[in-house]
Amino acid sequence: MSGRALVVGVTGISGGNVASRLLDDGWEVVGLCRTPRDLDARVTPLAADLEDAESVASAVRGTAPTHVFFTT
Repeated sequence: MSGRALVVGVTGISGGNVASRLLDDGWEVVGLCRTPRDLDARVTPLAADLEDAESVASAVRGTAPTHVFFTT
């Protein structure tokens, strides 16, 4: 199975591991975090603060994930 994943908290330990596993399994990965840094080059970075609903909505608009992994 593969798809387009949105990994929330991608720069954390759990989120980074989830993203790596998904990438290895052929998924397209979009990573949401406050400050995109040290991401696998295959991850599309999105920046937003989860406490700011508008920044999250703006960041994910148009990404159309098939699955969301909330790892914060």
